[in-house]
Amino acid sequence: MKILLNIFIALVFSIASFAGNKDTTIQGVKLESTFSSSIFPESWQAASVNAEGEQISDYELKRVQPILIKALMKYPEDVLSADLRAVYVLKSMKFFNVSFGGTNSSDAVYITSDGVSSGYTDKYIEQTFHHEFSSILFRKHPSFHDTIAWKQQIDASFDYNDPENGVGAIKSKKTSQALDTDLAEKGMLTQYAMSSLENDINTFAQNLFVPEFNFWEIVDRYPKINKKVKLLIAFYSKLSPVFTEQYFRTFAKNKN
Repeated sequence: MKILLNIFIALVFSIASFAGNKDTTIQGVKLESTFSSSIFPESWQAASVNAEGEQISDYELKRVQPILIKALMKYPEDVLSADLRAVYVLKSMKFFNVSFGGTNSSDAVYITSDGVSSGYTDKYIEQTFHHEFSSILFRKHPSFHDTIAWKQQIDASFDYNDPENGVGAIKSKKTSQALDTDLAEKGMLTQYAMSSLENDINTFAQNLFVPEFNFWEIVDRYPKINKKVKLLIAFYSKLSPVFTEQYFRTFAKNKN
């Protein structure tokens, strides 16, 4: 409980202290909104990927920045300093001529927001951050995740169906992140999670840090989902002992 209280105090202080600065640094992570093509890795600027971006408005940035500060403060500083260099906030971005709400590189997260009326709610933005950051963590620490046990919680007849690791799902508009109890019986949370192992992990991660209202009810009801949650918590606990099931359940009690 002392750890949780300290994190809460630090969270409130950081939001009050740093929100409003156009570009700032939170726990060693750069939070940047000034757009240029140089924020993208050089390989993304090739014609085959054709990375595009648009600068976020100052008005929207004022809303989004505290959300991202809150998201960053849910991680111990040593986890962030080891694995995350920057978070870039844009109005929009495209790769392969497809619009993305979020993506990640080896050490940075990219997030877009263009107003609540366009679907960029506070919950959506924070979930997107945790979704994307979990990809970086998974790639950097593959031995921390028991992938064999994870796949054992999925029906034997199932195989992830997107060779483009989510790009195909976006193109075909199979990107629903609504929790699905029919899929939960089979060990999957959402339609989008079915596209790849990485997106499956991402979907669980975003709900650990910013749970949908019925997430923990589903976890407690469906054994395969319960097992995958325990496997992912075990992954995070190897990054820091602060990451326990009690810690994650607190986010549901506190409504994030």
